[in-house]
Amino acid sequence: MSFSGGHGAAPPAAVRTGTGDAADRACMSVCFEPPVAETAEEWEYTGPNRGSYEKIETYQYVGPGRGSVEKVATTTYTGWRCRQACILLSCLIMVGLIAFLVWLLLRQQPAYEERDYTFTSVPFDCDAGFSNWQHGWSEMKQNYCCSTAQKGCHDDAQACVLWGDPHIKTFDKSRLVFYSAGDFWLVKTPTIQIQGRFQATDWTRNNDKTDYSSMTSIIVGGPFLGHKIEVQSMLGKIYCDGNEILPNFGDAYCGAGHVVYDSQGALVDQAMAFLPHKVVHLYLPGQVSMQVNRWPNFVNAKIVMSKREGQDGVCGNFNGVQSDDMGKELHDRFGQGVPQGELMFSNPIPLLIPQAMPSQKRCGGDRRKRAEAICAHESTEAGWSYAECLGDVCDADTGDQPSYQAQDMKDFFTHH
Repeated sequence: MSFSGGHGAAPPAAVRTGTGDAADRACMSVCFEPPVAETAEEWEYTGPNRGSYEKIETYQYVGPGRGSVEKVATTTYTGWRCRQACILLSCLIMVGLIAFLVWLLLRQQPAYEERDYTFTSVPFDCDAGFSNWQHGWSEMKQNYCCSTAQKGCHDDAQACVLWGDPHIKTFDKSRLVFYSAGDFWLVKTPTIQIQGRFQATDWTRNNDKTDYSSMTSIIVGGPFLGHKIEVQSMLGKIYCDGNEILPNFGDAYCGAGHVVYDSQGALVDQAMAFLPHKVVHLYLPGQVSMQVNRWPNFVNAKIVMSKREGQDGVCGNFNGVQSDDMGKELHDRFGQGVPQGELMFSNPIPLLIPQAMPSQKRCGGDRRKRAEAICAHESTEAGWSYAECLGDVCDADTGDQPSYQAQDMKDFFTHH
């Protein structure tokens, strides 16, 4: 059926447009083009003599007020379309977000570069170019050759050596023992900071029957490096800024510090030669170098550097005077451990002053009598014990012979 009109041409159809919330459309129009209007005509019943068309076989126009239906227009919308400017803005926002996420991931990466390899030769030939080392050698080669071959060293470069439980030879070549357990300053300057962690081990408790400590970890940092490198015994790991590096032999960079892990280098304590050699070499800015020998439950260390302004620590004040770097003086200055606010280790350990007396093997016979006579008149200041006084006096009489701890360990492993 259709509708037809009469009495001339049909007038323009009335248009009815749906309305929405004006505020919502105004907001959406910032980034979206408004919906496209599509108009379609439909028939609507108006009642007798109220429309312009009459329903017959088709709709026929019969004139205003003569028909029963009316022709009206309805509008539908095809949806919002995004403006090109907003598409571009969205792309820029996505690119910025991706760049930000990449930056976050890169920030979380450790500040080191690591390579694994097997050593077939030494890193540097310390004879090549030695006649012009001041101008021809890189700082890294100077550090390496000064540490390993005593070539290319600054005139005032000296070594501090720590081994055993632990025996210490300072930069000024005084000798002492440091049986106390805790975290202690080894080298303290405004820019160079080195700390050692001393702990009683199962070996000293169960076999040596003492409460004397050994160095179980050493950490270096400060403004000269800008990062922290920690080397623990074989019970632990090697870290750059708290991230493990070098689980196997190889080398890595922690900031400007070059860390080499191999089996090369002279031992700090020759009595430990019977065990596999695990040696960490640190070549640091300012011609500072360190060698750390990792053993099953402790470490030995050698620190090579030139003296710095304001330097002090268990390794001595490096002023060329031995008498102010003896056991009592260094215990007085540093025997209370590292203050919490200066600690570089991730967590502190308690300070323990030893109580056990040295064994007759460590300090017996005439050496023991001499030590007791000296220590009986020494005041045991805070941080220094009678046991350490005995150990200091006896250790001074042993010259450069290996530590008793190393000899005991060698005997144990030889017979088991």
